[in-house]
Parts: sequence; C-alpha cells; structure tokens
Amino acid sequence: MTVHKSAKAAHSKKVRAELWTNLSVRRHFAFDGMLVTSKNSGTHWIKYMLAVALADHHGIPQPDYFSEQAVRPYIGWPKDEPTFPELPRLAFSHTIPHRFMDWAIARQLNSLPKYVLAIRHPMAILASHYAKWSHELDVDWITFLKGDPRGQLYRCDIYWLARFWNRWGELVGKDPSRFLIVKYENTRKDPEAALRHVSKHWQLHLDDAAIEIALLSGSKDAMAKKTDPNAEINVLQNRKERLEDQFSGEAMDLYRSMVANLFANNLGYDLSVHPKPVPASL
Repeated sequence: MTVHKSAKAAHSKKVRAELWTNLSVRRHFAFDGMLVTSKNSGTHWIKYMLAVALADHHGIPQPDYFSEQAVRPYIGWPKDEPTFPELPRLAFSHTIPHRFMDWAIARQLNSLPKYVLAIRHPMAILASHYAKWSHELDVDWITFLKGDPRGQLYRCDIYWLARFWNRWGELVGKDPSRFLIVKYENTRKDPEAALRHVSKHWQLHLDDAAIEIALLSGSKDAMAKKTDPNAEINVLQNRKERLEDQFSGEAMDLYRSMVANLFANNLGYDLSVHPKPVPASL
C-alpha cells in the first residue's frame, strides 16, 4: 500500500506553504527559550511542571491551574508580552517554521533561542488525539488514520506529524546544539531528569526545592485537583484501547505504509513498531 500520487501532491503543497508562509518564527527572537511540542505529547504536563518550578525558584505565585491560559504568564505564546519581568522569557509553539531557519547566518545574526523539542511516539499521539477529540472528529479509526494531506480536516493526523517530524528533524540535524529532544516516554519514566535537562539547556538554574515541588505538583492526582473550570474538559482523558489493539491488522498496515512514504526523520524512534509501555514514576 502506498500513498496515492494525488495525496502526495496535496501534502507537498501544504509543506511548501508552511515552509514559505509561516513567519511566526520571527517572534522567537525575543525569547530565551522555546518549547516546541508535537500534539498530544504531554504539553500541559511539562509546561505546568516548569511553571511551578519557575514560580517557586523566583518567589512568585504558582499558576492556579494547569490549563494553557493559567500557565501562559510563565510559558506563553510567542505573541505574549511578559507578565513576570523576573522570569526568563519562555514560550511554546506547535508551529512548523519558515525555511529561513535553515540558513546558519539567519540563526546566528537573529539570535534564535535554544529549543526544547517535546515529542512522543506517533502511534501514541494518533491514538491519544483520536480519543481526545472523537466527540468532534465523527469518523472511524481507519478513516482518521488515512488523514487529510491538505491539512484541513484534523488538528493533528499522520500528515501533520510527518510535516512536524521532517521539518524539526531537519533543523536538529543542521544545528544540534540548539535543540534538546525530550521524549514523553522518558519524561514519564523519569520526570526529574527531564526537568533538569530542560533547566540546563535553557540555563534556568532551577534549584532542588523548585524541582521537587514541580514533581509533586505534576503528579496525576495533584493535577486532577488543578483542573481549570473554564478550560477544555478532556485534557486528562484516559485512552481505553491498547495501542497493540488499535494498531493491528489493516490499521497497522496502513500506518506503516504511510510512515514509510511520508517520514524522512524518525527523531530517535523506531516508528514501525509499538512503543513499549512506560509506567509513570509518580
């Protein structure tokens, strides 16, 4: 099974559009660090832990909730103005950046920040996204796996992941010291190590006490008590089906074929096999 020629053409058109028209990366120059995450990769979790650690370390109030809006004063959108001037300027994005980031002189002269690239195995991302947004997707699992090469039907699908993986993988290869890859699976296994790696990469100098309180605040039980009543209700959704069941038979054949046709970078994963289950350390 291969990706149809018309789908490849539509996908290539979307890739070109993002490479040359998405100029949001220009805002990155104002920041000390950028957190770039693939969809459904523990974004709320890692941002909340970092926000709590930063608040404790700098002696400012912690976020009331783990929602995106509550955490924005600590790690916001690239267009946000600073809320706490004592904090390093940090922002997050799901963006796929402009082609000019390929040029070494542009990265150097424009003082682009250091990036933390938070990712997760694509199988888990697709299954998690389908579970989280099934109430609005209104399609069966196989139809969702086939995706939309035009990038119009879904917030995240196999084509979006291919564009994200290929683009950021390309940039990591060009400028590896600027990037820290943080895998969701490793963060689940050892969140303390993940926080320390991020702190070192961004030179946050988080102390032991700040990291400890972040880890306690970032447990699933603790976060369940910090649900924002005004935010989306399904952030802490629990997927019921096993990946081995969802990615089997026709679904697995389809997924492997599309990965082989679309992905040029693996970002350190074996994309063709089920990821091993990783129990949470907290």
